[in-house]
Amino acid sequence: MIGSGPTASETLKNLVLPGLGSFTLLDNAVVGSADLGNNFFVTADSVGKPRAEVVTELLTEMNPDDCTGSFRVADPAQVIATEPDYFDQFTMVVATQMAQVPLLALAKVCEEKGLPLAVVRSYGFLGYLRLALTKPHEIIESKPDTELYDLRMASPFPSLHEHCTSFDLDGMEDMDHAHTPYVIILIHAVQRWRDTHDGNLPKGFGEKNDFKELVKSMARSQKESEINFEEALANAFRAYTEPAVDEDLVAIVDQARVSTLSNTSTEFEILCSALASFMDNEGGGLPPLTGSIPDMHSDNPKYIALQKVYLTKAAQDLAVMQGRVEALLEGLGLPKDYVSAEKVELFCRQAWSIKVLKTRSIEEEYASAKIDPDLLWDMTQEELIPQSPLLWYVGLRGVDRFQTARGYFPGAQGTDDETLASEAAAVWQEMQGLCSELSVELSQLNEGYAKEMVRVGGAELHNIAAVIGGVASQEITKVLTHQWVPANNTFIFNGIGGTAQTIEF
Repeated sequence: MIGSGPTASETLKNLVLPGLGSFTLLDNAVVGSADLGNNFFVTADSVGKPRAEVVTELLTEMNPDDCTGSFRVADPAQVIATEPDYFDQFTMVVATQMAQVPLLALAKVCEEKGLPLAVVRSYGFLGYLRLALTKPHEIIESKPDTELYDLRMASPFPSLHEHCTSFDLDGMEDMDHAHTPYVIILIHAVQRWRDTHDGNLPKGFGEKNDFKELVKSMARSQKESEINFEEALANAFRAYTEPAVDEDLVAIVDQARVSTLSNTSTEFEILCSALASFMDNEGGGLPPLTGSIPDMHSDNPKYIALQKVYLTKAAQDLAVMQGRVEALLEGLGLPKDYVSAEKVELFCRQAWSIKVLKTRSIEEEYASAKIDPDLLWDMTQEELIPQSPLLWYVGLRGVDRFQTARGYFPGAQGTDDETLASEAAAVWQEMQGLCSELSVELSQLNEGYAKEMVRVGGAELHNIAAVIGGVASQEITKVLTHQWVPANNTFIFNGIGGTAQTIEF
């Protein structure tokens, strides 16, 4: 962690408590009176001491069993410029409150070393987070919002088709009929439809409605409606829709097909190569079956029997994948346990939703940021458009350009009206210059944004630091654990209007 001010402290606090493992603070600041008002992790008796030392000591007291901390009192800009290899010891770098020139130098170092970088900043009422993942960030457990159930009803695998068609729906007692899982009902309906439509599935709005009418006709008139048939109607689309592989997975598999593995390839790359072979051969273009099925209105014997069919097929697909992985490892001269059986099993369960994220570099952003004016309309209420984080991003860039040219942040030195007005005009000029260079027109942008940026004078407010520190710690955790999908690539919180956006610059 570069920096030990309130933004850094709040970020680290949320990482130390759950057990980050270890961290190092790099900072050359000493505790001053201003720190006492905005940094929870300094005390009055620590004034004059190295801030990194004081903050490290108090942070590690929060979770001494699961986290260790160290510090180095040195100028971060000097370390970046003269000791780039210093960063080899870390798995991730977090930079807080850094000026543009040393930040670009740090970003270059991290890019060359393949280190993920998080830039965290609070500036007055604005919170800013930028993730720079210029090396492909591999995610097996992306944890999508909704769980995917791979039921294969449109094209059932042989054991599923055999199991479902073994039920005589027409000859069942009413009780059994009302407690038959909807998967069985829909596979019967699909078979009946195919028998009268040249083996084709329903196509178009009319045929799909006709298919639903077919499902309705299979229900019985009983004293109480058959809930399982209501579920069948609600899930009818699954019966005539082939499972769709999303574009992210298609891109990953396409890349795996053309990539050459070596004995330095990652576990993920080897697993993706095995997945591509599986989909091209045994999978019929689909990943391994997950084996999980949703809750259904059914009696226990029928549900458990159906679940067993899916789990058996999933186990068979897993065995094929395991064999393909082992064959790849043998060809690379790597031991069988280079990719553990547990990792193969996890990969098979999550294969539908694996992700690879690679962000633009910070250097690319500063050279040519992607600013889309249409993002202003992402605000849920039109009156909030002037508070769009996109506009404040331009303000932050104007401030950085001002600081690069003059060596200090606007509003941080002079407090008289004439000086502040002059600096606001200069920041506004920098903002306009940025928009001109990027050939983007933001009609909502005006000099008032520059005046606000100057008014705060680069101050770190504790409440904004707490908000952006909480957000940053979550995104850093995603990067470190390779779980969930991190923000791509910039998150901006506007405490003035209570708005926030994630934007790919």
